This record gives sequence, C-alpha cells and structure tokens, in this order.
Amino acid sequence: MEILTQIGIDGKLLLAQAVNFLVLLFILHRFAYKPMLVFLEKRTERIEEGLKNAEEAGRRLQEASKGEERILATAREEAKKIVTETREASERRGQELVAEFERKAERIIEEARERAKEEREKMFREAKGEIADLVIATTEKVLRERLDGDADRGKVTRFLEKE
Repeated sequence: MEILTQIGIDGKLLLAQAVNFLVLLFILHRFAYKPMLVFLEKRTERIEEGLKNAEEAGRRLQEASKGEERILATAREEAKKIVTETREASERRGQELVAEFERKAERIIEEARERAKEEREKMFREAKGEIADLVIATTEKVLRERLDGDADRGKVTRFLEKE
C-alpha cells in the first residue's frame, strides 16, 4: 500500500473504481451482451431466410428473362416510333421559332433604324442652330471691326507709311 501512496495512487479510490468496474461489467453482461447475442441470432436467421428468398428470386428471374426479349422488342419499336414523332415535332417547332425570331429581329432592326434616323435629324437641327450662332457671332465681330473708323484710319495710315 505504501508503494501505491508513494507514487500518488489512493488505495481506497482504486478499490472503489475496481468495484465500479465489476458492477459495470455485470450490468453490461446481463443487459447488453445477452440481448446482443439474441439480436445477432435473429439477424443470422433473417439473413439465411433472405438468402433462400434470393435463390428463389433468381430462379424466377431466369424464368422471367425468357419473356424479356419479346417485351424488349416491343418496347424498342415503340421507342423508335416516339423518337421519330418527337424529332418531327421538334423540327416543326424549330422552324416556327426560327421564323418568329427572324420577324422579331427585322422589327428590332427597323426600330433601330427609325431611332437612328431621328437621332441624325436631331443632331442636324442642333448643328444648324450652333452653326447659325457661330455665323452670327463671327459676322458681329467682323462688322464691329469694320465699323470702327479709328481702327480703319490707323490701318490706312500704316499702309501708306510703308510705301
């Protein structure tokens, strides 16, 4: 005991833990292990029954596969028929959609042309107004210079002095 206390182990606590472990082991054996064994036995029986059923199902499957080819042939014929009908319908619908999209595209192009024409006319009107304002401003400037008699006399005088 002294050796255990020297390394830091309490003997009473160790004994209590050992008793708790044995009680837990008894409870698990009684309430978990036995029911688990019963469960596993039942499961084994179900698996064996399932294997028997699988063997019988395999036998039935072999019997059913004999008639399978006949059913598959009929299904293939019906599938080909459905595919052909669907393809024809989709081609018709595709042509209708193409025509509809072409009409819409033509309408959009026409609307764009109209808007462009209106914008061009608006720009010409605005440009004409600006040009008219510039011409008027230039004319006023030229006329002011012409009407200023002192400036004209100065120019004439300078011209005559040079000659």
